[in-house]
Amino acid sequence: MKLAKASILYRALRNSASLGAIFVFSRGFSIQEVNLIAVLSIIIGAGLIIGVNLVWQYLIWRNYNLNLEENNLKITKGVLSKEDRKIPFDRIQNVDIKRNIVHRLMGISQLNVETAGGNKTEASIKHLRSEDANQLRNNLSEGETADTNESSQRQPEYQIGNKELALLSLTSIDGRFIAAVGTLFGVAPSIMESTIEEISLDPTAGSAILLIGGIGATWALGAASTFLRYWKFKLYENEDSLRYERGLLNRAEGEIPLQKIQKLTVEENLAQRILGYATLKIDTAGYSPTQSATKGPEAAIPLAKQERIEEISRKVADTTKTPPEAITTKARRRYVFRYTLLSLISSSVIYYFTGSLVLAAALTTILTAASAAAGHLKWKNIGYSINKKHVVTSKGFWNHRTSYIPYFRVQNLIETRSILQKKWGVSTLDIDTAGTGNILNRTHIPDLDKAKARELRQEIFERFHNSLQKTKAEKKQP
Repeated sequence: MKLAKASILYRALRNSASLGAIFVFSRGFSIQEVNLIAVLSIIIGAGLIIGVNLVWQYLIWRNYNLNLEENNLKITKGVLSKEDRKIPFDRIQNVDIKRNIVHRLMGISQLNVETAGGNKTEASIKHLRSEDANQLRNNLSEGETADTNESSQRQPEYQIGNKELALLSLTSIDGRFIAAVGTLFGVAPSIMESTIEEISLDPTAGSAILLIGGIGATWALGAASTFLRYWKFKLYENEDSLRYERGLLNRAEGEIPLQKIQKLTVEENLAQRILGYATLKIDTAGYSPTQSATKGPEAAIPLAKQERIEEISRKVADTTKTPPEAITTKARRRYVFRYTLLSLISSSVIYYFTGSLVLAAALTTILTAASAAAGHLKWKNIGYSINKKHVVTSKGFWNHRTSYIPYFRVQNLIETRSILQKKWGVSTLDIDTAGTGNILNRTHIPDLDKAKARELRQEIFERFHNSLQKTKAEKKQP
């Protein structure tokens, strides 16, 4: 199988446009006078750049070959030096197809192959004809031979409605835009200082306007990004996989093999929880730590009623919802003590800068009461349960997450204690899977009683061993 011929033109124009942008915005080049010679020089230079790019991209296309062997995907590529790569089918975790607007106009697609244990995307094939990309994805999907068009003609298992899409957009916060706006806050004051002085605006009022504007911009950008990402989201259930498609400007299609699921997570922020909605996310081992830090687990259900989420999670992974067991009450005292200490430090800082004892005392009273409530809510929202097939953990008040991990997917059980935890006699139990990519996505039960943590670790290990033996026995059966 070859790359699409249209990919030659697409990549050549894209690379040429990048070089053109560097030329335009570079301060090292400036045309003092616009005349015929200058215009002709620019046109000839642009033509040469595009021509060289076309020749180079043709050589890449000519030397790029894809072959499906008995148990491997073989990729041969390279112009100056040859590279042969074989990807075993049984290591493939995810196969995704992405198409932006230009891709769709040109009838081409980018196909990404993710494998377990890699530190980056195993293969990013740019770009195949859309028909070839769909066919290759079907061939690479374990046990799946159905045609993509046939799958899309079936009734979807889940389809996001206008109400859910609007609610998801309005209640989602994109961390990338928070970082961008935060960076802007560091630069904007110096830029706006002269403007504030010109319009005789009070500096405090100017800062307030900047703060409100930043919050509004973050919310609006996050809402727009979520809306574009999950536009017309559909989820289809095949025999042994889930297939999704989504996106308005950048259309994405992917497949989640049911046999490769490492963890299911039901997530709901405070607004969604009040309205009775939640998100279902699925972890596989296909995304590297770097990718997981930016992408995170794949959203199988972006937003649906909690009852619908429970129904689909039962269907996908046979999960059962049981009342969580609370962690030790020593943890609650620890949280209250921590927040109270922070409130006292904050009040001391306010008193140091203002010199107002009344203000500091009032602030101390308010923050101390809030610390008690915050400590209790943090403790109340942490729990765990040992089900028949899964270890279940839950945590978070503002953003509550309930994770279901099949016992046979457990990779490591690590009991840790910080210096302060030793003082309180508590431990944290980390439950690692192959899909644990970054610290924000780790599954752990914090602040267990020391003896309980040891007992729980042993119980999960025994269930892991029994589940693994059972899984091996089932695979041996004809």
